[in-house]
Amino acid sequence: MRYTTIENNSGKRFTWQELAKHNKPNDAYVAVRGKVYDITNFIERHPGGDDILLLAAGRDITQAFETYHELGKPDVILKKFFVGTLTTNELPIFPEPSEFHRAMKKNVEEYFRKTEIDPKNSTSIWIRYAIIYGTLIGSYYAQFYLPYVIERTWLQIIFAISLGFACAQLGLNQLHDASHFSVTNDPFVWKILGATHDFFNGASYLVWLYQHAFGHHIYTNIAECDPDLVTNEPDIRRIKPNQRWYSRYINQHLFVPMLYGFLATKVRFQDINILYFIGSNDKIRINPITTWHTCVFWGGKVFFVIYRILVPLMIGSSAWKVFLLFAIADIVSSYWLALTFQANHVVDEVEWPLPDKDGFIQKDWAEMQVVTTQDYAHESGFITSIVGSLNYQAVHHIFPQISQHHYHRIGPIVKETCREFGVRYYYKDTLWEAIESHIKHLRLLGLKPEDHDKSE
Repeated sequence: MRYTTIENNSGKRFTWQELAKHNKPNDAYVAVRGKVYDITNFIERHPGGDDILLLAAGRDITQAFETYHELGKPDVILKKFFVGTLTTNELPIFPEPSEFHRAMKKNVEEYFRKTEIDPKNSTSIWIRYAIIYGTLIGSYYAQFYLPYVIERTWLQIIFAISLGFACAQLGLNQLHDASHFSVTNDPFVWKILGATHDFFNGASYLVWLYQHAFGHHIYTNIAECDPDLVTNEPDIRRIKPNQRWYSRYINQHLFVPMLYGFLATKVRFQDINILYFIGSNDKIRINPITTWHTCVFWGGKVFFVIYRILVPLMIGSSAWKVFLLFAIADIVSSYWLALTFQANHVVDEVEWPLPDKDGFIQKDWAEMQVVTTQDYAHESGFITSIVGSLNYQAVHHIFPQISQHHYHRIGPIVKETCREFGVRYYYKDTLWEAIESHIKHLRLLGLKPEDHDKSE
């Protein structure tokens, strides 16, 4: 597949395979809209830190670049690093930003300029972080160190549930915010917040960056490109319309949700496989790992095992109780994360775009983010807080760099712009209705294709 937007044919011509070789700190190239840039000497000067550019090196970053920058503004800087053109593409590509896309960005940018609100900061961010860390540490301590609690298993179970919910909240807030650089403008803050996911949850911030920022957010609901939709052939569940049907999927809506409780355990082992054996997360390639991320990755795994398992055993807690409480916390965390994630995209109402034979998605990227996403419960501040603002998912997908604590402010702007341009905005009134739509999706895709067609 080739970009049709290439206007400058000077310089070297690169295939995507050749571009992929330039993915190291001392040899870093990226492509934007069919043009290739050598950013090696810019990495240390990048206002957003070196981390994101080291992950971006060796790939087409058009959509990520246009998402995190004002359209057209950084082009002057990029011109200095031009070295050639990209002749083929590894993954699907999108047309130039449409009028809808430009109007959406302009409307939201104007809102923040007029109100003089910092889009990456608010007092509520730090209050919520403090509550999450405090609940996590307090719940863990209470399970094994408070005499009144450790004498009563039912109280320990309550604190295990509390711990699991706090771990899920860390993923929905600190991890998620850090991976989108939406809290402060300081790259060091993002690194530290991301690292707490490794240490407290035992799962990799680095793997999440590749999966979420470079995969899911760019290729939302595009089969074989969105790492959130990875399936084997055959798989435990059928979640994509173009996925082959097997009889095992009949009534999958009755048993698949039970497996969501193992999400956290699956991810911890999958991280190792992705980074050190497979070398990619679905179609998203992994670049050479820096010393910082290596230390955080393995340090986090070791610390997690020590604080969640070894320390409780060493202070005298029985093995059965330690593993019971561990399992309860993990199941709570897994279910909360799995169900809130699935309710946004893996539902029957939204679209499942596929590239044409030339690898093009025939839809503007911002419009695709809206029509592949389901929002819910915007009127509930409580739901917004406990799902990490995932109920404003369409808003988040277009503006991931803006703090989730401002979504309730810009949500109406996004909805109005969609209404103005005739872009359908999928919405459910409650969280439960959103989860129900996921269960319905599983049920329908579990049917034989001909029966599915009849049920619609």
